[in-house]
Amino acid sequence: MIVNRTPYYGRLRFKFEKNPHYTGGGSGVLNKVHLNLGFTKLVSRMIPYRNSNGWVVSTDCTKLITKFTGGKVGSHTFHNGEHTLYNSFLSNSGNYIGDIETGWWYYQNNLVVCDDYPSGVAIKLKDNNSFKKNDLTYHFLDLSFEDDVVGYYGYSHRGGALFKIGDRIFDNYYLPVSSDYTQEEWDKYYKEYQDSLKGADEFNKDWMTVDGIASVIPFNRRGKKVIETWDEAMEAAINVSKYLS
Repeated sequence: MIVNRTPYYGRLRFKFEKNPHYTGGGSGVLNKVHLNLGFTKLVSRMIPYRNSNGWVVSTDCTKLITKFTGGKVGSHTFHNGEHTLYNSFLSNSGNYIGDIETGWWYYQNNLVVCDDYPSGVAIKLKDNNSFKKNDLTYHFLDLSFEDDVVGYYGYSHRGGALFKIGDRIFDNYYLPVSSDYTQEEWDKYYKEYQDSLKGADEFNKDWMTVDGIASVIPFNRRGKKVIETWDEAMEAAINVSKYLS
């Protein structure tokens, strides 16, 4: 039996595809890669049912999203009410965060809405966080940063990074210097940079030359200031979200 891993109701179908990570009206969405043969992959795809609001969303998924992410599923209107996005993932105060798949991604990855910066930053919880252990409805005031939180995750459609105590506040304008790192860490980045330059094509070599060694340093190590508080972790996540947007 194939398990539906998407937030939709519909039909699951097997297909062989080389590049299955796409979304299409008649082709639905990728459900799972079952077998990777290199030149092609055996995958299952969800072909969602449709109604007047678009693809039919699973009510079980919307309940889980509402219960465990600190957000909700609803309609988002914009351009003075001229356009509506149904089954949107919203903060409880109504800020648009993304579509239903964004909300489902939050639930599956133990992410909860960051009310201070709802679009582009989430709070990453531990697997055994108190909300799932005790089957409680999420409430921000119940959140224990000591017991439940891994860090703040800043993201956009281009990627993301997790920030926790002991990481660095991301600074896009920071110019890395060896004195800000241990010798072991700096040597690792230097070797990775040289190896990447050798294997890069002309396009990648151009931007790597401009960015220098910063191009291989992870976002959560790319900055001078060490993160000492959760507020600084949130600041770093906001910085990287803006940078990637």
